[in-house]
Amino acid sequence: MDFQEAIYTQFAQSFEAQQQALESLPPYIEHAAKVIFSSIASGGKIICIGNSTGSHLSQYFSTLMLDRMDRERPGLPAINLSGDGAALLAITNNDSYHDVFSKQITALGNQGDILFVIANRGNTSSIIQAIQAAHERKMNIVALTSPEAKNVSSLTSQDDTEIKVNLLGTARVHECQMTVIHTLVDLLERQLFGYED
Repeated sequence: MDFQEAIYTQFAQSFEAQQQALESLPPYIEHAAKVIFSSIASGGKIICIGNSTGSHLSQYFSTLMLDRMDRERPGLPAINLSGDGAALLAITNNDSYHDVFSKQITALGNQGDILFVIANRGNTSSIIQAIQAAHERKMNIVALTSPEAKNVSSLTSQDDTEIKVNLLGTARVHECQMTVIHTLVDLLERQLFGYED
């Protein structure tokens, strides 16, 4: 096996995937950044969830919101529901895994808040119930998805924003979603704090 060739292939495929995403995603990213800004400016918060490895990305997004990315600034209101192990275990034990996010959203979510979802698998009942609970609380959804998340796409309303990375392959999808996250945080900082390059 030629390791150098394998390395080159991984980088080349990543560059190609990023270029493809760049051609289709900017309007959706811009809209999501404006929706999240509007929520925060009105006193709302961002509630983050994800399934599978999307849970790690949702935690990363909430961490960047609470702390910062490149510029020093005040923290922004974000909660990650995937990271509270005690709550997840208690809800799973007392109710079911399907309710792990929806029960927390019903308790913590308010009208004007945003549910930030990273879903790369479509038939995940915990994510589906979370979106339904958020709509019941009159929250808007910002969803980062892939082609496999068809059920999530079907649940988003005209008031929601879906940023769908139309690529195949877990690595390529996650790389593009990571870039979307970095871009969203940058756009929020520009809107909230007037940062420029």
